[in-house]
Amino acid sequence: MNDFADEARSRVAHLLRMANTSDHQVRARLIEYADRTPEPPIMDQAGIVTTGCPRCRGTAWRRQDAEGPVWVCGSCGHVAEVTVRCPHCGVDMEPPPPGAPDRWCCPTCPRTAATGERARDIEERERRRLRAVALLGKAVARSRAEG
Repeated sequence: MNDFADEARSRVAHLLRMANTSDHQVRARLIEYADRTPEPPIMDQAGIVTTGCPRCRGTAWRRQDAEGPVWVCGSCGHVAEVTVRCPHCGVDMEPPPPGAPDRWCCPTCPRTAATGERARDIEERERRRLRAVALLGKAVARSRAEG
């Protein structure tokens, strides 16, 4: 069977094939599971990113729409905008363009972040960036002095 034919199979068919069992109870439970749970989204470059839905406590997946990233609940369908705040400036960071890596950029300072990252992780990355810039500056100054 080619890959295209395999992709066309339903989620139930995939689950039953992976289970590789003829036990009717197991097969019935798998079919019931597939019927009552939402389909996961197609994996993109960032993988499948999830969070809890604030309304129903189900699983919400991060998706990209025309206006930027959103959380979409697989259970109740609630849609919420994804935002990342700069811990230094206190402003919303600019989202990555569609298809780009998960890198949010602060519009007022050079800090970057990934969705769901903690403030201390963002600040630690900025400390490492500043240290690298300082070391590079020293290396350039030393090279000019020698050269």
